[in-house]
Amino acid sequence: MDCPTCGLINPPGASSCDCGYDFAASKAAEFPGRPVVSLAWRQTFEAYWSISWLAWIVSFTLLIVFTTLSFDTLGDNMSVVALAANLVFFGLQAALCRRLVEKNYRSFRVYVIREDGTQGRSLSLGEALRVWAWIFAPQVAFLVLVSLLTRFGQQLPQFILRFVISISPWLRFLVVGPYAVSLAMRVRHRGFRLQAYGLRSV
Repeated sequence: MDCPTCGLINPPGASSCDCGYDFAASKAAEFPGRPVVSLAWRQTFEAYWSISWLAWIVSFTLLIVFTTLSFDTLGDNMSVVALAANLVFFGLQAALCRRLVEKNYRSFRVYVIREDGTQGRSLSLGEALRVWAWIFAPQVAFLVLVSLLTRFGQQLPQFILRFVISISPWLRFLVVGPYAVSLAMRVRHRGFRLQAYGLRSV
């Protein structure tokens, strides 16, 4: 069948065209030429990295500096240093949250679809903070879980406890962060939503 939008000849049983036209609904794609996509893990990881890389570097550097220069005075207050590093991390991540829609990713773009039907690639400060709140929540929940495990998991074998603590940054970076971005993409925010479009060339 011929696509009424782009003219491409599709197989008789096709449900949609490469351009995104939906044959069943007789409806063109919201962004012609680029199909709506659900982001894969590597794409959500790429999006998470785009808003977190600077925050990771700065907070990790501060953590190293504080623990190296102030080790004697800090003593048992390493939890205060870790808290400060996390506050810096989340603050910078919130400041970079607009990059979710402004960055040109390799295989997709993220658009802001507003309730009036307009599309764009920019977020106001309030909108960016609402998106970031959904990215922030799973990360904080994970940090609280690791903290509780560290504090109250003394009855566990020490090698298991050390293993969990050692892999927790990787779990946060590779699992929790991408999940948080995926969650923020699925939520219908007040007045707008985020939508990913794939690039046909990739």
